[in-house]
Amino acid sequence: MTQTWKTPHIVKGLLTRVSLFNQWRRHRAGTGGSDSARYCYSVWLRHLSILSAADFCISGARIGELGPGDSIGMGLAALLSGARAYVGLDIFPFAKKANLLEICEELGTMYANREPIPNQEEFPGVRPRLSSYTFPDHLIACSDIATKLETIKQELRNGFAVGKLLTYRVPWNSQDVIAPGSLDLIFSHAVLEHVDALDQTYRDMAAWLKPGGYASHVIDFRAHHLSPFWNGHWAYSELQWKLVRGHREFLLNREPLSTHLECARRSGFKVLRIFRDVSDQGLPLSSLAPKFRQLSTEDSQTTGAVLILRKRGE
Repeated sequence: MTQTWKTPHIVKGLLTRVSLFNQWRRHRAGTGGSDSARYCYSVWLRHLSILSAADFCISGARIGELGPGDSIGMGLAALLSGARAYVGLDIFPFAKKANLLEICEELGTMYANREPIPNQEEFPGVRPRLSSYTFPDHLIACSDIATKLETIKQELRNGFAVGKLLTYRVPWNSQDVIAPGSLDLIFSHAVLEHVDALDQTYRDMAAWLKPGGYASHVIDFRAHHLSPFWNGHWAYSELQWKLVRGHREFLLNREPLSTHLECARRSGFKVLRIFRDVSDQGLPLSSLAPKFRQLSTEDSQTTGAVLILRKRGE
């Protein structure tokens, strides 16, 4: 029997099969969050802070981001912290709508003023949490913020699809979009839970990284807006989930933490650190769809995770 809370989500999924509605939905599509300079500053500096504990250095690094979303603000923040080049990969050109010059200017001001990292009071849902939100001056490898800022802004004015500092490839659909062994870091924030070809994506990321290169991923295992229960997405049967998905380009892959770890290890990554958010609330295993009733205790209680990975050296 279908829980009543599933019904509106199934209906919305069915509506995506109506051409006019689907066109309207695509026109209004957005990911939320990354069109804010403060959000991007907070997210990037959190990634940088936990990566530094694993001996990653931003100075001169070439970095890539999966799913930058409504802007490439995190990439701009990375460049201003000392990265040499940035490439953003997405399946839909969300960032084309953003005022990137304005975001860049705001980020430059925050760096120049050495503003503290916006904490949980401002962004309560952002992970990872840090022990200190003071400006990480010791991690910033850009000695002349003003000059770097002007260089980035000029490239934005000229168009940044493929530039010296910035590259934005949309849609990306093959490993060939980035040269093998060319990146020092690949990162994502609340993206990998939406990726359908998960195993292939981990293999692609490993191919793009140099031996010893790093990966940093924040993954949200919750149901998002699809259930009043954090784990309610695991309660949909396969048929119900197909109806909920409809003609959306992406939704949730419903894979637990263990699947990500298996994909990472098969692709040649060493798992350096795992930071887990856990909850024993939500639906009991007996209320989940048969496919998910055998989840381990760790998987069934992990609402989110931060993975710090490193490609094994050759």
